[in-house]
Amino acid sequence: MIAKVVRGYRAAGLLAYLFGPGKYETHHNPRVVASWDGAPWLHQPAKLPGVVLDGEVVPAGEFDLDLRPLTQTMQELADAAGLPVSNPPRITPQWAGHLERGGRLPTDAPGWVRHYKYDPQAQAVVLRPGYVWHCPVRLHPDDPTLTDQQWQTIAERLMRATGIHQAGCRWIAVRHADDHIHLMASLISETTGKRFHPYRDYFQLREECRAIERDLGLVETAPADKTALTAPTRAEKGKAERHGRSITAREELRRAVAQCAAATQDPAGFLAELRREGLDPRTTLDAEGQVCGYSVARPGDLTAAGGPVRFSGSTLATDLSWPTLLNRWASTPPQVVPLPRTADDRVPMTERHAALTTTADTVDQAVAAVRERSEDVDALAHATGEILTVLARGREDRGPGPFARTAERYDRAARTPHQVLPRSVGPVARELRRASRHIAAAGALTGRGNEKFAMTALLLALAGLVAEIAAWQQQRGRHHQAAAAQAARDPLMALTGGNRSRPAGHPAPPSREPRWDRPRPRHEPPETPLDRPQRRGSG
Repeated sequence: MIAKVVRGYRAAGLLAYLFGPGKYETHHNPRVVASWDGAPWLHQPAKLPGVVLDGEVVPAGEFDLDLRPLTQTMQELADAAGLPVSNPPRITPQWAGHLERGGRLPTDAPGWVRHYKYDPQAQAVVLRPGYVWHCPVRLHPDDPTLTDQQWQTIAERLMRATGIHQAGCRWIAVRHADDHIHLMASLISETTGKRFHPYRDYFQLREECRAIERDLGLVETAPADKTALTAPTRAEKGKAERHGRSITAREELRRAVAQCAAATQDPAGFLAELRREGLDPRTTLDAEGQVCGYSVARPGDLTAAGGPVRFSGSTLATDLSWPTLLNRWASTPPQVVPLPRTADDRVPMTERHAALTTTADTVDQAVAAVRERSEDVDALAHATGEILTVLARGREDRGPGPFARTAERYDRAARTPHQVLPRSVGPVARELRRASRHIAAAGALTGRGNEKFAMTALLLALAGLVAEIAAWQQQRGRHHQAAAAQAARDPLMALTGGNRSRPAGHPAPPSREPRWDRPRPRHEPPETPLDRPQRRGSG
């Protein structure tokens, strides 16, 4: 059972959605199954009267409901408290500047300005969370269909767990499908007439959902562990669809920044890589003039005012914040000897082959370390994610190819629950991080010739390491991390082209690169993973 909280200001708009047909005509028989006063039938909207067309009365349809009484009930306390019943006006540059500078607002400031605040992480003025509290609660696909009475009991338990019911706020539960309900509350107390702010409502809901799963024999889900990524908002998804992009700007930036972080070993190199990728990095300084944060922007992703939409590292992922990156780089051994380069500024194939081969050997050491528990497995799991990330960058650049998808499937397996980074980094984990920088320094990986065999050996070794990490996470009861690692293992095997054993005794790499192995510009898509290209003119 999964519950997700959303906040807003438009009670009327939410009710119209809950009692309407749904975006894809998925709603049926919308009805109130629970309420704050224990009498949900009193709040069920009545059918509208039929209309007369050509002398005949056409009865009201399934969704022709009179929502005015229920809307008035849910907005009444907000009106009395002077709160808006729709989204406040868009913030103007004048008042945005006041909020950004801080301090008290001028006496002539409109009342709606107080519903905005300056968010230092996003480095922008944003709308404060509204008093209209909305929480969809959905069952697992394997769960049985529950009755309205069972859903009423579930709704009452969840609302008590958040403290909203005890605070005297009005709330209802609406059901319009077999597998879920929607909880809606107006966060103004009938007792005090003031706004109520639930404390840690998401975590209280998660714990109560798990208790309900146990009590009703439903499919059990994992507890909240603070390792999930921030999901793109509905507005971000809509913007990506309008511009014909398969992923949102947030997701694209997360992938690019993660690749830059895994490929570099100090702040200067990281910022240089961000600039090379065209992400326009901007740093934030503390009172002593030291860098304490950064933000990036996707080229072409603009606000309504024409400015770039910026994301701080911490809003992309918890392990991409500036302090966390500093800790990661501090535990990464430096590259001692720079890799040689050819006249056209490419790393020779012999060096790329050597980088992949030595990394495979290090991965084998990591497999043994996981099995023997000889060092912190959390650190090994995180460093494994860096290896997958730089392989995706070397093979596909920033493209959404199979290497990138595999790295993103594994991503949650690399995060330690309830903390950002592992507590300690052992010698093998350090060598894995060094190996990731070694691969990144090798540049674009072609997957051709002897490099193909070295890549296959590395992918097979990684598949074994990921399987060991999945088993270890499962033993620890970390269901999210175990599922993420398991989801990455089969794609890793698929990337080997069906090979189930590591290549043995393959010939040494040639002393010079074949003529067909020309440098691949960073912007061009790579060939099919590990497939040797056909030479032109071959019969």
